[in-house]
Parts: sequence; structure tokens; C-alpha cells
Amino acid sequence: MLSVYPMKHIRPIILLLFALFATSVWAQPKVPREFQFAALGGVALSDYEFDPSVTTSMARGYTAGVAVRYIEEKFFGLQAEVLLTRRGIKDRFDSYPQYSFQRDLTYLEVPLMAHVYFNAGKRNEISFDVGPKLGYFLADKTSATLDANFPTIAASSHHGYAHHDMGVEYKFDYGIQAGLGYEFKFSNQLSLQLQGRYYFGLGNIFPDTKADVFETSRNNTVQIVMALWFHHRIRIPRNKQIY
Repeated sequence: MLSVYPMKHIRPIILLLFALFATSVWAQPKVPREFQFAALGGVALSDYEFDPSVTTSMARGYTAGVAVRYIEEKFFGLQAEVLLTRRGIKDRFDSYPQYSFQRDLTYLEVPLMAHVYFNAGKRNEISFDVGPKLGYFLADKTSATLDANFPTIAASSHHGYAHHDMGVEYKFDYGIQAGLGYEFKFSNQLSLQLQGRYYFGLGNIFPDTKADVFETSRNNTVQIVMALWFHHRIRIPRNKQIY
């Protein structure tokens, strides 16, 4: 439904996908040079942007999965991943330090990114990745320390802490991810990468009409990941066409 996925949010992703494809076609002959495969994992520090605003802090979670990278030319490639990621909503109770609340949300995520890299010595690479990421909500888990007085406190707030019990309305999530990384090559077949990433979510998770509590409920996540890459070169002459 268009009301669920507004075109103003979907259009940037479509344009970015087109740009990735066009860059790949334009850059060099359509001859694969190398496939790379990785197992990766790391920590995810996430927060949710709400309107009306909710006082929150970064929730610690994780991300883990597999990746494949296609290198078509020197300095450029495409990278796709399948990840299991735990994000979170962590309330901050400045006036009531005895309270705590965290809601962990688990997603299956599929980023598709352009991979731009530069050699920084014989064994070192610096890389920049950017592209769209899609996610699908799988499950959530809540941990809280609240007491009998909390409903009175919640009733006095402008949002009523509705996100504590509100179900996830929109299970599909989408946004833009970018990352900056360092990769060390042990050999032509094996390398280790450390990367920092930022994800800017474009989709809401809760109902978002004007009659609902929240008009905005989207995710922002910072990740620190480590990936072990296995390189497999495909030896095809550069002047050979592939159809």
C-alpha cells in the first residue's frame, strides 16, 4: 500500500539502485574478475526516532551473517549480505532512575551496496560502501524494571509510553546504509576487514497516521563489524564477451 511505503521514501532507493547498476555497466567491460565470500559479525548500537519524541538512549545489540562481493574492476565492486540483526528501543528515565525499559527487535536484513576501495600499501585496503538495505521483522523481546506507580507517570506524558506495548505494524523496513572500513590481506585468498557502518531508516515500525500516537518511529543504527573474506578469482580473458 502506498500509505505504508510513501513514494517520497521509496524513490531515493530506486534511484540509488539504478545508480549502482549504471556505474557497474559503465565502469569496465562486463567480465567478472573476482568473487569474495565472507562470514561477518559485530555489535549494533541502535536508536529509534519518534515523533512525538521519546527520551531514549542507544541500545546494544548484534549483527551476524554472510556476504558476497563481486569485483568487476580495480577500485569498484558490488556487495550483498544476508544478516540477522538485533536492534533495540531503550528508554532513558532521567527523573526516575529506578526504572528501566528495553525492547529488542530482531530483523532479517539484506543490504546491497556499491563497494569502492583503494590500496594503502601491498596488504592494506581502505573501502567505502553505500547502498539500500531492506529488512523484515522477525521477533521482539522486552525487559523492564517498572512498578505500580509507572502507569500514573506514563499517563502524564505526551506519548503515554505507548511504544512499550504497541505491536510492530510494518514488518518490512528499508533505508540507506554506508560504511567505512579497513581490510588487511593475509594472502591473495584471505583477508580480514574491520568496518564502521551507519544505517538511516526511512520506514516506520508503528502505525503512523495523524490519528495514531506516533507519526514517526524509524530506526538509526551504528555498527562495528568484522568480516573474514575468502577470495576466489575467475580467470576469464578481458577481451572475451559474456552474454
